Amino acid sequence: MLNKEAESLRLQEPKRALELAKEAERLAREQGDTLGLAESLLNIGAACWRLEHCEIGKEKAIEALALFESMDDARGKATAFQILGLLCEAMNEPNKALTAHQESLRWAERTGDKKFIANSLNNIAVLYGMFADYTAALDALLKSLALRQELGDQYGEASTRNNIGLVYKLNQDCQNALKEYQAALAIFESLNLKKETAMVLGNLGSVCERLKNYDQAIYYHQQALTLYEEIKLSSGLATAKHNLAVVYARIGNRETAMAVLQESLSLAERLSDKIISANACLNLGRLYAEQRLD
Repeated sequence: MLNKEAESLRLQEPKRALELAKEAERLAREQGDTLGLAESLLNIGAACWRLEHCEIGKEKAIEALALFESMDDARGKATAFQILGLLCEAMNEPNKALTAHQESLRWAERTGDKKFIANSLNNIAVLYGMFADYTAALDALLKSLALRQELGDQYGEASTRNNIGLVYKLNQDCQNALKEYQAALAIFESLNLKKETAMVLGNLGSVCERLKNYDQAIYYHQQALTLYEEIKLSSGLATAKHNLAVVYARIGNRETAMAVLQESLSLAERLSDKIISANACLNLGRLYAEQRLD
């Protein structure tokens, strides 16, 4: 019961899901319940991914995988590899993430579970996009989208549409990117998923910036910032502030851009996020250099 409740709360209430999963883990260890323990570890790993406690989540996912392998549980292995892949991706380990997602797909196909297969295709496509293999990424995403729609999986459809938008953006097809992001946004808003809504708002802001629609870009980034503040997600705040500052710099509002970049850098340094820190430092350096030339 605890594991089922934790699983049902992972998206909307990850902190509560984590509490329930930890209690399920404790009870399973006391009772020697291998399956219950494996499921609780998966729930902990998934909740940790949502809460960005990735090191802990990764340890739990690896432990769960070992248990499912000992039981030769194909469905469990598919899920464990999926969560492990997401955690590796969040930890900037794309090669490990791709390997995990490919293993997840292999086991998902053995179960014949279309939802698992769609999830794995979606996650693999994201990595293909990161490696600039846009044709392979789009092919996998369209297959995933068809399965999501067949199953009536709204969350999955929105997630896949967001990733299709990303591939279009990376391939410089901004109009199609906008269309897919807007479709994803509508679904996430209807599901009241604030983290996902904020993420897509940021993506819309980035596309509008590329299209030089700066007012709309600022609007989307500010909306994302507001949601990240509401759910107290520091990494999202750091990213949203950085993206907003870049737009301010584009329109010549250098003073505001520098102030917001400093806020982004401070957050990123507290999080030990080297990517956001490096980008913030790079953009601050450019602004300081421009200031000296004036």
